[in-house]
Amino acid sequence: MKLSLKLVTVVSLIVVMTGCGNNGIRDRRSDYLLSEEIPPLAVPEEKSSAAIGQLYDIPEIPDTATAVTRFSLPRPQPLSENLFEDTVKIMNFEGKRWIAINKPPAEVWPRIRNILSRSQVPTPRVDATAGEIETAWLQFRDDNVNSHRFRFTIRPGVGVNSTEVSILEMASELGKEPEISGWPDISVSDEREQEFIQITTDALAADINSGSVSLLAQNIGGDDRVQVVGDEEIAPYMMMKLGYERAWSSVINSLSKGGFSIVDQNRSAGKVMVEFKEIIPDEEESTLVDLVLNFGHKTKEVLPVKYQVTLSQLEQTIEVRVLDDAEKTLDRAVAMKLLKVIRGNLS
Repeated sequence: MKLSLKLVTVVSLIVVMTGCGNNGIRDRRSDYLLSEEIPPLAVPEEKSSAAIGQLYDIPEIPDTATAVTRFSLPRPQPLSENLFEDTVKIMNFEGKRWIAINKPPAEVWPRIRNILSRSQVPTPRVDATAGEIETAWLQFRDDNVNSHRFRFTIRPGVGVNSTEVSILEMASELGKEPEISGWPDISVSDEREQEFIQITTDALAADINSGSVSLLAQNIGGDDRVQVVGDEEIAPYMMMKLGYERAWSSVINSLSKGGFSIVDQNRSAGKVMVEFKEIIPDEEESTLVDLVLNFGHKTKEVLPVKYQVTLSQLEQTIEVRVLDDAEKTLDRAVAMKLLKVIRGNLS
């Protein structure tokens, strides 16, 4: 009987609350319409007002005699082809070997650490800022004479949101490890380096879709090695913190994608003649049916335009610029667009 009484009481309360239009709570959704402007906060003269300011500045609206009735919305930039695939691969260039993965360092760093942890490999030195992980001395069953240790270096890659992982190997006779200090410029055993790179590549490829991110590794290995610079005082260019040979190879590979066609190239002079063909939406040919049925705009091709891409060697960087076929500076907007296309397809 008591249980029935409690049940009836609860049901009655629910009916009363649902039957009330405002559920006993005043609707405050329109309160902002009653807001009034109040004078700004006054700060005494002897106090600093640096920490006080408008949180939401309202820009001045120019007084124009005629309202704008039509304007042209700029088309979005072509997406990088590298963004549509998840890849982990071993790269070789000028005798150097590294792992290239199209994920940012903040995602790759914890994966490398997890791989070493799962393999029970001790890591006495970990430096997230420098992007370095050093293992302890390890012994292999097929080597009864030497022990080995490895240094992983994780840094931003050449592609957008990509990472490069290099591994350096050092060997020592058993029992003489304490006498070893520093690291060599190249691995003592190229075979061991290649073996560890292959094992790491396979492990990274197995969990490439892992979503873990390290907050400590947001700026791992320093700033981006490739940046598009668009200062107002100078013509736009792309800065690459690479050696000339690597920069040239990366740019040539990028120009074979994203609408570019290479007409001629001169590596020693740092010049590449290209044609750029852009496919744009045909506003006149697109119909309402195309848009309603999500077919999108019909497109039309425009005649390819010739440009010259130049690479200039500076002290520690390479500058990449895009000029017209007469080697004259392009309009800023056009130059920025083409540089971003090149940047987006670097690898």
